[in-house]
Amino acid sequence: MITKIKTIHEEEYSDKSKSLGILLNYSTDDNWQESFIYVYKNENYIFFNTMIDMFDYLFYGENKMKRAYLSELEFDKYYDASDIEGHFSDKLSWICG
Repeated sequence: MITKIKTIHEEEYSDKSKSLGILLNYSTDDNWQESFIYVYKNENYIFFNTMIDMFDYLFYGENKMKRAYLSELEFDKYYDASDIEGHFSDKLSWICG
């Protein structure tokens, strides 16, 4: 399956220390889509499946929530590509704890 990704919403903290956003991964062929919440800080993206996991991360730090990390350079390879072979979630290594 060929998919694409795009940022559908992003907000930056007033001190510019980090950004929060929503990334959409979608296929134009079969009407498939998934979305991820992300935090960008220190040249890294941290992806979450749910807003609750993202809020727990922001309030309590790296604890037990499911998340995945990508460096800005690695993420830009996918974001700048015209399309992705497979789902974006397949490119992420999820960790918990």
